[in-house]
Amino acid sequence: MSYSTCVIERKILYSNLENIKKYCPRVFAMVKANAYGCGVKEICLALKNKVDFFGVACLKEALEIRGFDKTSNILIVGICENIKLAIENNISITIENLQDFNKLLKIVKKNEKYLENNNKIVKIHVKINSGMNRLGLKTTNEFKKLLDIYFKSNLKSLIKIEGVFTHFASKKLLASQVKKFKGFINILPSLIDPIIHIGGGIGKELVQNFENVYLRVGIDLYTEPAYILHLESKVIKVFSVKAGEYVGYDNAYMANNEEHIAVIPLGYADGIKRKLSGECVKINNKNYKIIGNICMDMFFVCVDKTVKRGDKVIINLNSWAKKCDTINYEILTSINHRRFNIKIIY
Repeated sequence: MSYSTCVIERKILYSNLENIKKYCPRVFAMVKANAYGCGVKEICLALKNKVDFFGVACLKEALEIRGFDKTSNILIVGICENIKLAIENNISITIENLQDFNKLLKIVKKNEKYLENNNKIVKIHVKINSGMNRLGLKTTNEFKKLLDIYFKSNLKSLIKIEGVFTHFASKKLLASQVKKFKGFINILPSLIDPIIHIGGGIGKELVQNFENVYLRVGIDLYTEPAYILHLESKVIKVFSVKAGEYVGYDNAYMANNEEHIAVIPLGYADGIKRKLSGECVKINNKNYKIIGNICMDMFFVCVDKTVKRGDKVIINLNSWAKKCDTINYEILTSINHRRFNIKIIY
């Protein structure tokens, strides 16, 4: 057991989800990178039957979910490294270029008997590049060619174009990104009627531009309007230093007076970034400041005489991104769950 616990509050998760559903009731919950550092199993089990799809970055993440959830819809939004394994586990995959689509046809042809005998179908989502210039078909001509190949193929009964989607890059050039994606959607024949889904940090602001669209949601699910988790630990030592004495690596903190110092068994190996020196933690409902350089496995807090060994330490992540001059994605995904107990609060 660890001294430290990652506490996930389901009521906040559900509240954040309800806030998202005000914008769009049809939701893909992005749970890649261990559910943005919040614990993929805990999050997926909490959201089962409350969202339409789970979105992951790779096959390994999808298979991890299949280990405890055999029925939920899962989409790999990145490149799938083993299409047959995805098919066997009823996992939807992304096609982002013509070469990969042609490769898929060869795989389907090779496994045609397996698919027919096991009543399985390959479910694909076609990625459109609306301006991110990362993954996706860039021109409507490419899309038309893909659709033409699909409809002419004698394997189309074994392949379902389940979705078409894009990832908006930024608030810059919004109108052109929306217009470009709509240009692709307008090409779709009524015969296939795929799910249309959008994502990116600005996705929720754009749902009104599309009919019956689904929204892929990541960071907002875990942080907006409130973080769904906080960290808890315990004081493992309290000691005093005299004026002029130093604390920690590189003599980064010098006591101005006689001071009481608490040691907390968390460090940058757990996701407590070194830039967080100067931030506060809560002990016995009172805020105390982190001092000195944060170590790999421990950090120091300047406390008073009321703090003793074994007292609970509560660490909220709310202001960390600003303090570290980064984004909340990086803060959450930096948390190392292997070194925490996991506690779910309902």
